[in-house]
Amino acid sequence: MPKCLKQAATCLFALAAFAGLASAEQKPRIPACFKIHAMIRADAEHYWTNWTNACPYTIDAVYVMVGFLDESRRWLGNGVWAMYFITPGASRIVRFSMPVEVPDFYSVKLVKITTNSEEALRSSPPLVADRETGDPGPVAGAH
Repeated sequence: MPKCLKQAATCLFALAAFAGLASAEQKPRIPACFKIHAMIRADAEHYWTNWTNACPYTIDAVYVMVGFLDESRRWLGNGVWAMYFITPGASRIVRFSMPVEVPDFYSVKLVKITTNSEEALRSSPPLVADRETGDPGPVAGAH
């Protein structure tokens, strides 16, 4: 291969690698831009979650790991919910059911947002939670 072609190939390879790094830096990580605004106890078997995809791209899959606490803030159990193919700017309020093995809970804590399904779905001890939400009291019109 002539020297000028080697230099051109090297330059193109370096430029492509730099462009890949630059685009990776511009794309925010999902745990930083998938936002949980609130998780609120609805009743003994359900809780509401308000979330938004603030990422500038469609999220293929995100797993939200949560923890459930009693009134004394004792850990009752873990939960996880998944969302798939979430378009940029999507925002929803969704009702989730409690895991069967978790007794009556008082509050829900956000544990972690991840894109790793193995991490989210394996059974593990409670992690340090980012924040918690308490029981807002009776919800008007709830059955």
